[in-house]
Amino acid sequence: MTIALIHDLVTAAAGVAPDRAALITADGTAASFAQFDSQVCERASWITDRSRPGDRIAVLADNSADYARLYYAVPRSGRILTLINQRLSVSEHLDQLRRVQPAVVLGDARHLEPLAGAVNNVVSFDSPQWQQHSATPPDVAVQPDDAAWLLFTSGSTGAPKAVLHTHRSITAAVRGTVAGRSVRAGGVYLLPFPMCHIAGYNMLVHHSVASTVLPVPAFRPDAFVTAVNAHGVTSCSLAPTMLHSLLAHLRDAPAELPTLRDISYGSAAIPADLLRRAVERIGVGFHQGYGMTETGGNITFLGPSDHLSADPAVLRSAGRPHDEVSIRIADDGEILVRGAQVATQYWPHGPVTVDGWLHTGDAGFIDDSGRLVVTDRLKDIIITGGENVSSREVEDVLSLHPGVEQAAVIGVPDEYWGEAICAVVVPAPARPTADDLIAHVRAHLAGFKRPRQVRFVERLPLTSNGKVAKSVLRETIRRQYAD
Repeated sequence: MTIALIHDLVTAAAGVAPDRAALITADGTAASFAQFDSQVCERASWITDRSRPGDRIAVLADNSADYARLYYAVPRSGRILTLINQRLSVSEHLDQLRRVQPAVVLGDARHLEPLAGAVNNVVSFDSPQWQQHSATPPDVAVQPDDAAWLLFTSGSTGAPKAVLHTHRSITAAVRGTVAGRSVRAGGVYLLPFPMCHIAGYNMLVHHSVASTVLPVPAFRPDAFVTAVNAHGVTSCSLAPTMLHSLLAHLRDAPAELPTLRDISYGSAAIPADLLRRAVERIGVGFHQGYGMTETGGNITFLGPSDHLSADPAVLRSAGRPHDEVSIRIADDGEILVRGAQVATQYWPHGPVTVDGWLHTGDAGFIDDSGRLVVTDRLKDIIITGGENVSSREVEDVLSLHPGVEQAAVIGVPDEYWGEAICAVVVPAPARPTADDLIAHVRAHLAGFKRPRQVRFVERLPLTSNGKVAKSVLRETIRRQYAD
């Protein structure tokens, strides 16, 4: 049976495994699928009593059980779950809330307090008002094409856009990931990504196969190891930055992860050396996924057997698409996507697709084996002296140098070259010089691809889902050039 309504994923799991834990919180509190399904219904009734069909219900909170219930309860009530990134500034919160005009804003008191006086109908999770329950199911007719989730893009390449998803598009993304990643039933999945991002759809993926989900408020490698062993975690998703810090922790404080079987990674490009070390050190099945907010989740997958391939071209790819999406490459190299999981529109209006195709903004190609290779963001292609240079290619080479912890490559204005390649580097303890790194790149790539500037920093600016915020980085570095 194909499930096309978001909340029916939990109801179906409650039917096959009512006593299995649907959710475990960081403090060890658990709710069975039967209990969780009932709680979703209660929250849907609460929302129905305080809003109208089609209203936006905004959430501003850290990962929690209350947040998890709202993933299902708001769509169950015929309203639109609007996810606001709690790590943004107050002015950014106010701007996004003004754009979506929510009927109610729910969340953690510490995130909501700065909004006092500027936003109406603010209800914190610890308030008596939120504790009121209604056991009566909401009398709301919900259809697959009804709007369900409203999410803002990460803004890694510009101002965040609000993306509107329907029940149909989200459940299609869930279905595609279960098939493409061969998700195992009955395990325990740890969710470290902020639930305000599309990566939170992984909770639905695992609930759809009656697996337990453990959402954690933030990723810390020591807490991750503790949680895996305390709760028997079998799978998780990590951004490359998280994987990097986990490996550093395991190097300094070796620990065993006996129950962990699968790690999915995505959100940003991963350096080949980091992936190799992760496969060797952790020794579990690795899965890569490629997708974005507009696709509701991943569209291509690279599985564990691919990660054991001796062919470096396989690991440079993002894997193959699942059966319910189509991918083609435009004449300018842009990756285009079509399928049921692609969002319907940007809020409040504006199409996501052009002639049925989502223009991803990513450059890439499809190799002879049918795998998608993502070469870069189109905006991250640097045109220097008339030559196109992929920033990702230079970053991958820099990551091989023992003196580099992290690196990002951007183009900066240059009177002679048009754009000059600038490497922004977080150095390792054995700090290299700029000349060392330029020579290192020159030894691996064509001369025109070498950085002409190297800037050393303590940390790279990141979006809350672990991507390097290159728009912020460009502005910071260009201001320094101007000075």
